[in-house]
Amino acid sequence: MIKRALLSVWFKDGIVELGQFLSSSGVELISTGGTQKALENAGLKVTPVSDITGTGSVMDGRVKTLDPKIFGGILADRENETHITDLQNIGGSKIDLIVVNFYPFVQEAVEKGLDFRKAIEFIDIGGPSMIRAAAKNYHSVVPLCDPKLYNDFKQQFTENDGQIPIEIRKKYATKVFSMTSQYESSIFDYFAKDDQELPQTVSINLYKSDELRYGENPHQKSAFYLPAGKEIPWEQHQGKALSFNNYADMESAIAIALQFNEPACSIIKHSNPCGFGIGKSLKEAYLRAVTTDPLSYFGGIVGFNLEVDEDTAIELVKPFLECVIAPSFSDEAKKILKKKKNLRIITITPNYQLDEYRIKSVAGGFLYQQQDLDQGELNNLKVVTNRKPTSSEFNAMKLGWILVRFVKSNAIVFANEHQLLGVGAGQMSRVDSVKIAIRKAKEAGLSLENAVIASDAFFPFPDSLELASEEGISAVIQPGGSIKDDTVIKRADELDLSMCLTKIRHFYH
Repeated sequence: MIKRALLSVWFKDGIVELGQFLSSSGVELISTGGTQKALENAGLKVTPVSDITGTGSVMDGRVKTLDPKIFGGILADRENETHITDLQNIGGSKIDLIVVNFYPFVQEAVEKGLDFRKAIEFIDIGGPSMIRAAAKNYHSVVPLCDPKLYNDFKQQFTENDGQIPIEIRKKYATKVFSMTSQYESSIFDYFAKDDQELPQTVSINLYKSDELRYGENPHQKSAFYLPAGKEIPWEQHQGKALSFNNYADMESAIAIALQFNEPACSIIKHSNPCGFGIGKSLKEAYLRAVTTDPLSYFGGIVGFNLEVDEDTAIELVKPFLECVIAPSFSDEAKKILKKKKNLRIITITPNYQLDEYRIKSVAGGFLYQQQDLDQGELNNLKVVTNRKPTSSEFNAMKLGWILVRFVKSNAIVFANEHQLLGVGAGQMSRVDSVKIAIRKAKEAGLSLENAVIASDAFFPFPDSLELASEEGISAVIQPGGSIKDDTVIKRADELDLSMCLTKIRHFYH
């Protein structure tokens, strides 16, 4: 039977209601600090922790509950007579319920980038210690570490006359160790971070944010997980639940679009961009993106860099699309998009950025690497041909180079300064990617005359340039680095092409 409860929380959501429920059920409330004040302001009678310990809060609040009378009251096994005798000898009393959550280390120290001296003040000592003690002794004590569990606890308490079933206690204890593990991992990551090197140890501690219908295929189970203290960076307003493939494609769609200042639209299909356009309006950008591949964009993920307006929404409801993601949607656009009730409408949080690092499971272990972000290579291009690129060609190079980073290797992109014209992705040879990109452009009825070819890695032979030149391209952007660079450059001069080297490769697997 729960007769005495200690409540000490940072996040006070639901704590007053829980306190009122306990008090009305005849449970004595023990508390300290801000939690005590919140409960007393609600008219509840509270026993201060200092009345039990005999000492007040010291060292600027660092020591409040770290006392044998408190921890003895939590850890005493009710079925062990020696424990009960020892507790009586130190003047302690049994505590049957511990309600605790922690100082917000991630939100205050990590996300705000506090220096170490300030950050350590958000490392909770007493809270994790008490709740771990309660979880260890879950047969005798109920541990509650998450406000989301309060209603479940109240229901269990009511249905079982204050006797919380052992299987429920174990569930609460399991939640505690998950929470403390995540909390300690966040602190470890903060202390271990070195801006100059990859960390010697990587802590992977995640919680399930969303259960997915299935993975890449219906026979594969899947869920989306987040690190402790981190919120999902988007909000879904309508449509079916997101799938495994939606998550990956949404990231690419919005990441591409947000790299442009003018109205931009990207369309992703199976991890590759199948459409991209910029324009004077989002509608114009979208319609250009559609022309890249009028067949493949069906069922795609569409990303915008600006608020989706009414005119654009009218176009979006015409075909079948899986998802539209943007910074915002006008009220008029939302009304129109509701016509497609299964269409997923997603808004991205302000100042969204890709994670700094990526991790991938392979060969029984994990690969950990920096994200392939902009290296500023477009500001340091090396012109290696006799003919220099025109302003129009440079703009097309910029567009193509941004896009090729998001195309599976071997990656080839044809572009002009307004849109993506053709894509060759995931081929075993670069020249095959070129052939596919040319074919796709022709099938879409797009001209490659005076277009640019962008390659994610060097051209090992001139054959790709020869094929592209036959279709009318005028400029090339590629990393360089082949042992045959001189041969490739010489052939580019013979074909009267302008070629720039970035010296940065962008493989994407």
